[in-house]
Amino acid sequence: MSQVTGFIGGERNYAELRGDTGPLVYPAGFLYFYSAFQFLTGGAVFPAQVIFGILYIINLGIILLIYKKSNLLPWWALCLLCLSKRVHSIFVLRLFNDCVAVALAHATIALLLYEHWYLGLIVFSVAVSVKMNVLLYAPSLLLLMLKGMSIRGVLSALSAAALVQVLFGFPFLISYPFEYISKAFDLGRVFIHFW
Repeated sequence: MSQVTGFIGGERNYAELRGDTGPLVYPAGFLYFYSAFQFLTGGAVFPAQVIFGILYIINLGIILLIYKKSNLLPWWALCLLCLSKRVHSIFVLRLFNDCVAVALAHATIALLLYEHWYLGLIVFSVAVSVKMNVLLYAPSLLLLMLKGMSIRGVLSALSAAALVQVLFGFPFLISYPFEYISKAFDLGRVFIHFW
């Protein structure tokens, strides 16, 4: 949550927004969600863990709905989805933005299963605004949309998704557009991870 302090303080230059882990590299939706978490928790860890625990349960419910709708697994296999210590750790202990982004991506999948194309794509765009790794779903999402919608419908839904990105980024786009686009959507960024 340390990266939202500058945003809450009024900073709109993405090049100046940083936290304990370095410069801010996530799109604007991240700032809105984590500003809300900061407001709700006062910056305290335990209340944030409670919120993320609730998000974990909602996400698990969405995953169970997806599997139930797809009829791919027997009912008893659904119980195994609740046993992942890694998922518990990521949601409740680490408070990563992956939790919000993936919960929204799963909500997108559930909406698409019920053929709510426009709402699904808007939720997908909100997920991308939290963390760009959700874009990895985009090729299959586009294929499903092309199969389930007309070309006009696909273009309209994509326009709605783009509008979400513009609206979320608007405070930054009107102030420092280059800094926002280059930091929040840096597709050339290299990730180095040491064990």
